Amino acid sequence: EQLRVEREKAAAEAEAARVRLEEKARAKEQEVMEQLRQSKVEQEKVVAEARAAQKLENELAKARRNENKLADLQPLPMPTQAEFEQTKRERQYIEGLLHFAIAGTAGSGKSSLINAFRGISQGVATAAATGVVETTVSIGRYEDPHPDRSKFVWYDIPGAGTINVSQSGYFIKQGLYIFDAIIVLFDSRFVDTDIAILENCRKFNIPAFIVRSKSDEHIKAIADEMREALDEDESEDEEDVRSKDREVRRQRIDADAKAKYMTVTRQNVKENLKKAGLDQEQKVYLVSRRTLLRIVRGKQVAPAKIIDEYDLIKDVMASVKERRINAPVFRPNPTRKGSILNPKSWGSGRGRK
Repeated sequence: EQLRVEREKAAAEAEAARVRLEEKARAKEQEVMEQLRQSKVEQEKVVAEARAAQKLENELAKARRNENKLADLQPLPMPTQAEFEQTKRERQYIEGLLHFAIAGTAGSGKSSLINAFRGISQGVATAAATGVVETTVSIGRYEDPHPDRSKFVWYDIPGAGTINVSQSGYFIKQGLYIFDAIIVLFDSRFVDTDIAILENCRKFNIPAFIVRSKSDEHIKAIADEMREALDEDESEDEEDVRSKDREVRRQRIDADAKAKYMTVTRQNVKENLKKAGLDQEQKVYLVSRRTLLRIVRGKQVAPAKIIDEYDLIKDVMASVKERRINAPVFRPNPTRKGSILNPKSWGSGRGRK
């Protein structure tokens, strides 16, 4: 009897312990569920706040775009004489020197092109900073270190995407109206900002040059695609007529890639100029900063590597000559040894003076 009582007592205690454990587990479960609910509420709150912030940012961006579009429809405000002189002082414009601006979207290679025009390799102490993203947030001014080119000053203009102004306002904001010539540089796409710069150059009667950079890289990419396509079409029979034809095509790949690049780029720019009501026959110069650098340094360049580098130099200098009566005369084949940019080899004594 005593054993039975003890067993019943032990069973009752075990049952009571089980009930307590279950209650404790339910309480813990409820606590965890409440925490999860609170966490979900917080997450939903954060998500809602993020969406609201993104919506506000989108609305502000849309408002800025609309504001800039309205600004672009307004007549371009002409700077006063006082503003003109103030801008020249801020840009350190020096009478008697030739001031060239290179403008374009972020990452188009403006700094690299300036270094090439100055005959400087990237990475040296006096080189303009370069990068895959916009490295210029303020206007960079670079005098040519070579004594024969000491009259040249190059300006690295920040990309239009780095400042919050309209396309027309960009031209005025950056003081582009003071320069002797402006190079509008693009890499992959010729965009509305480039068009706006050209339109304003026309209004201010400033020579403007459309230049596509990194041409050697673009041509190589096209050639690589052509080689891949040709490799996929190869036949096992090397004596086959098609195989011989492929070999001929393979030998022409570099030339064909260059021709395709030139044709497509010029047609694209022509269409954009036509849409904007600008001169669709305006030339687009396709250049490689590596080739340009060798030319400026007076080194030999393989004909296959040259596209429009010589023409760009010649035409820029010719445009400056038209604006500056005393500007040096450019000769594409200098008689003196040295760089094609050497003013001493450009022309008459009056020109050198």
